[in-house]
Amino acid sequence: MLRTILAAVDTKKRDDDVIANISTLDPSKVGKITLLHVNDERFRKLNISEEEKQIFEKAHNDLKERGFSVEPLVLTGVPFDEIVNEAKKRKVSLIAAGAGNNPKWKDFLFGETVERVLQLSSLPVIVCRESDHGSYIFRHLLIGIDFSNGSYNAVKVVKSIAEQKLADIEKVTLIHVHEKTTMDLLMRYAAKEQIDREISIEKDRLDEICASLSELGIKEVNAAMSIGRPAEEIINTIKTINPSLTVIGAQGSGEPSVCRIGATALRVAQFAPSSVLVIPTEITGHAAC
Repeated sequence: MLRTILAAVDTKKRDDDVIANISTLDPSKVGKITLLHVNDERFRKLNISEEEKQIFEKAHNDLKERGFSVEPLVLTGVPFDEIVNEAKKRKVSLIAAGAGNNPKWKDFLFGETVERVLQLSSLPVIVCRESDHGSYIFRHLLIGIDFSNGSYNAVKVVKSIAEQKLADIEKVTLIHVHEKTTMDLLMRYAAKEQIDREISIEKDRLDEICASLSELGIKEVNAAMSIGRPAEEIINTIKTINPSLTVIGAQGSGEPSVCRIGATALRVAQFAPSSVLVIPTEITGHAAC
């Protein structure tokens, strides 16, 4: 999944987050990085300004100095369309983009471009946020688990990275959240023994995932369960344990051709204080390697 990366930058401060996240990877494990800037034609922006050019060239040089093979690319169009189409055209295995901001939103935490990329792309997307200087992006992973195909696919991707030694993963924390509304109904209508049995089965599943990750040489693997709203519980856990990267399955409930990401994954990507890697339920062949 780290072999070929499309890094989308728009020459604003969040570009530092994209470069900072990518630059902690091992250049020998990354075949090529396409560094993409898109002039937004919707605002009649047809050319890159001199100031933007200098910022773009600095990002390019920073990655090259760290030993990465980098191809700079400047296009004109609608940013999210160009990012998705260029990623498909070049058969990249990962898209990296800054979280951005949207002035229409009160929280100013998420931009239109990355939101639309998450909705439209069939590739893994890492939403980059500021990290500890020099902290390796895959050092400590938090993985959201709801036992759906999407979350199992997220675990599968992490296992593949560990097996191929594409990254040195030191620690993995799994989190499973019992939806509060569902638990309230169960406690009202189901016998306590039935609830305990369901929780025990889920704990066994988490233990199996932990064991399979430990077998790959990951030094520390643990799991936690909580009750509440999944997105909020995951975000609170991120604030508490400060992982270097949160991994979550997209598992969209809508029509795949229209929306590839569900409400929980989108909200985590939007509000998480960490960088977030969103894994689609079905990954194309070139993205799986």
